[in-house]
Amino acid sequence: MARRLSILIAALLVSLPARATLAVLVPSADGLVVAADSRISFMGTQCDGQFKIIEPSRPAHIVAMVTGDSLFVPPPPAGVRDLCRYLQTAPHLLDIGEVVRRYLEHQAGKRGEISLEALGKECVGAVDRFAQANPGALQAYAGREIFSVVVAAYDPRRRTATLQNFVVRNDSATHRIESGRMTTTTVAAFDRRGVWIYGESSYVEANVLSGVGRKYLDSATLDFILTAAPVAEAPLGRAVAAAVNLISAASRTTETIPPPSGIGGSVNVVLLGRDTRPKRVIPKTP
Repeated sequence: MARRLSILIAALLVSLPARATLAVLVPSADGLVVAADSRISFMGTQCDGQFKIIEPSRPAHIVAMVTGDSLFVPPPPAGVRDLCRYLQTAPHLLDIGEVVRRYLEHQAGKRGEISLEALGKECVGAVDRFAQANPGALQAYAGREIFSVVVAAYDPRRRTATLQNFVVRNDSATHRIESGRMTTTTVAAFDRRGVWIYGESSYVEANVLSGVGRKYLDSATLDFILTAAPVAEAPLGRAVAAAVNLISAASRTTETIPPPSGIGGSVNVVLLGRDTRPKRVIPKTP
């Protein structure tokens, strides 16, 4: 036991994770709304103002997000007080967001075809190389998910959104890094409107949609979620408002029910629509 603890402490001395948390995707009549909170947890400190939506230079009409522990940096030198500033400048020992960006820009098909299996393999390879260079760094993740990758795309000609997601975990039996739980969801204009939650989805479902945090949801948001209506009848403004309100409600709920990782900060929103590049949207203040 003492030996295992010493290995874990040694691993923490060479790398520390930063955790990203919550993303909400909402198809609308004008395209796919992608929203994310801006808080990253690092060494018990909440760092706000982080733009978590990955906007690759190509292919068109696509963005990505990574939730969980996807960024590892060396521990700060003794005496460092501003951990958030340190996180901005620290070298990245492992950065899955950049792995995802490079794959999308250089490996995705010209029409934006994404192979989750191929992208998962890229991510697993990056984690394996990190683990080999930092023995014991992932011991705490045995039997657990390390991070999740979300790739969101929109086809303006077909007015169809595609949401793809997978996780990378450390298998408890084999101690191998594996990708899995790969899902692809396609939402067309005639499909039922709704919201898709990634990251701290279990927390949001239990404590916001079905718990005390429900009181922070606007009546318009509840109507958007509960009323059966097609995506074609979901105006952009209402879709943006629902996404922002849901994340904000989760952030307020954390004041009374602590989440596994921090949720909060300002909400960033982009629209995947007719423009080839993602369009940043400034949410209206209440």
